[in-house]
Amino acid sequence: MPPGFSMFIPLASGLGYAVAALMLKRGGEGAGPWRVTFVANMVIATVFSVGWLMPAAHPASLAGIWHAALSGALFFFGQIFTFLALTRGDVSVATPVLGSKVVFVALFTVLFGIEKLNGAVWIAVLLTAAATALLGSGGRAREGTVLFRSVLYGFSAAAIFALTDVTQQRWIRDWGLFPYMATLFSTMGVLSLGLIPLFRNDGHIMTAASWRWLAGGAALISIQASGVAWGIVTLGATTTNVLYNSRGVWSVVLVWMIGHWFGNTESAQGSRVMLRRLGGSLLLLSAIFLLTRH
Repeated sequence: MPPGFSMFIPLASGLGYAVAALMLKRGGEGAGPWRVTFVANMVIATVFSVGWLMPAAHPASLAGIWHAALSGALFFFGQIFTFLALTRGDVSVATPVLGSKVVFVALFTVLFGIEKLNGAVWIAVLLTAAATALLGSGGRAREGTVLFRSVLYGFSAAAIFALTDVTQQRWIRDWGLFPYMATLFSTMGVLSLGLIPLFRNDGHIMTAASWRWLAGGAALISIQASGVAWGIVTLGATTTNVLYNSRGVWSVVLVWMIGHWFGNTESAQGSRVMLRRLGGSLLLLSAIFLLTRH
């Protein structure tokens, strides 16, 4: 396969995530964050259940199952904060912030004594802080709560996903990629059943249009996740992380240019705000590039 095409897959996955975020944001207007999380999680769990049919690198053990289940529990809570960020915040802020997961991975590896603190980590943290300032500035006063939710929920999700990555890196080799991931996402699916009581009486009225947006967004999330997994296997985690985290830039561009196709009104805040968000997303991408190339 030509190298250019191999790099296209993670880039396309980043674009796919940005489109899926807009679709889930639109569907969430009638569904609420708990339904969005539930539907997306169940679709992902179903897609990745194919991992049970794949060969394992090592025989299953109680420790391996427990480790994968713990990663799945972490991922479940990361998903909750992700969809809170997307449904209750701005897509053009939340999606770039989610890309800070790589920065948190670097911080956690230092915290857990896996790696030593170095200049690249410090610079990445400073770039992330500058990016956050740009992403959260310039909005109208009444947008302050929405921006705060975007940043708070987005960083919470990124931190939890980073912990998930750290546990995967430590434990996945003890069992094997496919059964580990199948167990991880199955655990997430089982835990998602606990969300049902939260959306039964949440006051949202699901319309046929909401279901279409929600189902389409959930399906696209699963497809792009498969593309990321393919990229990691083919290109390695380093290159894939950089290319995939272009999703932050994609999200700002899509919201700005065609957000109205999805009923998104974030671009109404003006070109200056959107330019700041584009600059913030590029700074975050720079931090990710710095860490993954170090």
